[in-house]
Formats: sequence, structure tokens, C-alpha cells
Amino acid sequence: MAVAAGVLMVGMFATTMIDVTLRNLGFQSSAHFFTFTEYALLFVPMLGSPWLVREKGHVYVEIFLGAFSPPARRRLLKVITLVSVAVCLVIAWYGFDVAWGNLWAGDKDVRTLDLPRWALVVCIPVGFVMMAIEFARLLWRGESIYPESVAERAKSEM
Repeated sequence: MAVAAGVLMVGMFATTMIDVTLRNLGFQSSAHFFTFTEYALLFVPMLGSPWLVREKGHVYVEIFLGAFSPPARRRLLKVITLVSVAVCLVIAWYGFDVAWGNLWAGDKDVRTLDLPRWALVVCIPVGFVMMAIEFARLLWRGESIYPESVAERAKSEM
């Protein structure tokens, strides 16, 4: 999924460069470039976020955790991870509900391409389910959701 997100980002870069070059040369660019970029802006975060959780590359505020004792910090990290799993599953549920409703209603996204709307929004529940799995995997292994600098400090202070 992360590779697909990377490919989409390269595609957005390429289409933007082609679009700007064509317009600067006085040619008409394709309206499909803009539509592709809009769709990719939805897919890139949904495809890349599970990898980001796995790599512990998300943004966090370390100063908040530093205010707690090591045992309290470990408990707080478990609570944060459980809440993260729960939030991801709730968003996935609602995303699935929207995609399912779009599928049965036959909704279409009409722009330069006529696409079934469910095909566009299905990446939301898929991405959030995968993030929930990654958070749960970290919890199961007893790993922190934060990079080693924070996790190691918590262990060394035991």
C-alpha cells in the first residue's frame, strides 16, 4: 500500500509538471490531470497511513509523556494505543457504511471521468482497518507506538 501511495505521489508530480509545461507552452492541458490529482489526494494518505503507523513515523508530542513517571507512561501508551485502534475502527465502520451505501445507490462521481463513488471512498475503510491492525499489532507485541527514542527512555527509566 505504501508503494502504491508513492507511485501515486510520483504520478501527481508528473501530471502537475506536464500540466504546467503544456500551459506555459500555450497548449491546452487535459482536465483529467486535475481529476487524477484530486483522487490521488484521497488515496495517498489512506494507502500510506498504515505503513506510517508500522514505521512509527507519525507526529507525536513527547513533552506530554515526559510529565509522567515511567510506569504511568507505559500505561498511558497502552491506553493511547487502544484508543487509536478504537478510533480507526469507528472511522472504518462509517467509511464502509458510506461506501456500501454508494454501491447500492449506484452513486457516480461525475467529473472528467464517470466513476462509481464507492470505488473512490472504499480506500477510507480499507486504510483505517489496516491502521487499526497495525496499532493492535504493536499493542500485542508490547511495543510503543512511538519511535525508539521515546520507548527506550521509558524502558531505561524502569
